[in-house]
Amino acid sequence: MDEEGAYLGHVTYQCIYSGVLERMRKTRANDTTAQAALQKIRVALKACDQASPGFLYDFTKSLLTEGGLEINMQEAFLRLQGNASDEDLKIPIPEVREFRELSDRAIMLRRVLARVPEEMTDRRRFLETIKEIASSIKKLLEATNATLQIVPESAQHAVEKRKREFVHYSKQFSNTLKDYFRDQNALQVSISANRLIFQTQLIIRTVNEKMRKH
Repeated sequence: MDEEGAYLGHVTYQCIYSGVLERMRKTRANDTTAQAALQKIRVALKACDQASPGFLYDFTKSLLTEGGLEINMQEAFLRLQGNASDEDLKIPIPEVREFRELSDRAIMLRRVLARVPEEMTDRRRFLETIKEIASSIKKLLEATNATLQIVPESAQHAVEKRKREFVHYSKQFSNTLKDYFRDQNALQVSISANRLIFQTQLIIRTVNEKMRKH
């Protein structure tokens, strides 16, 4: 798995396969045989994703290559993030307000970042979106700080580490945007946005893992 797959691989199921399976489930709602088959496929794909992160990404790239299709994977994934399943950004403890807020802020940031490829061609709209992204980042950090106040002490170091990494990639994204207005390198913006979404996912994943142990 290449460097690109190292982070896109972790969101391939949510971005591509989850949505496809859900659409198929709805179109074959009255077909019990199809529903059962789809459930088996869903379970198998999730198992593959958990056992070998990046497998579905490599599998998808192979399918595209075999089909003779050339796709900008970074831009395609970023666009798909807008309709991706929110399952990976959920904290299954809804009664805790801080966890609910953190999850909501993570979902909001992913959705606004997903609009970047569509709005880059309109400078005025893009500048407004950048302001919205900055606000979403700030709110996510505030929600992370609130979460740090309530997680067990043994979990605080890991969550704090994820927060520092998120801040690093947030600054990187900001610098990439500045460069974009000079060199118009849209690919680098998509790469940086996808990495930031991955870091957002890591915060939620770390909180979930630590809370399951308590």
